[in-house]
Amino acid sequence: MQRRTIRHLRKAAGLTQRQLAEAMGVNHMSIYHWESGRNEPSARQLKALSEVFDVPMEAVAFEKDAAKADRKEGDHD
Repeated sequence: MQRRTIRHLRKAAGLTQRQLAEAMGVNHMSIYHWESGRNEPSARQLKALSEVFDVPMEAVAFEKDAAKADRKEGDHD
């Protein structure tokens, strides 16, 4: 299963941060913080994200995790 960050899923759906926030019933700053890696969504919020984007919860990658994976893929030691 390919994992996608919240930002990637949101942009692919053609949504602004504000539109996604409204669809989920959260403040738009929550979306900003999730996408910047400052915070991560709760389990309830993650479930809502998966429903909005129609993907399994496991398909949603967090920004910090994605950044770590990118760094690992870049390691060629």
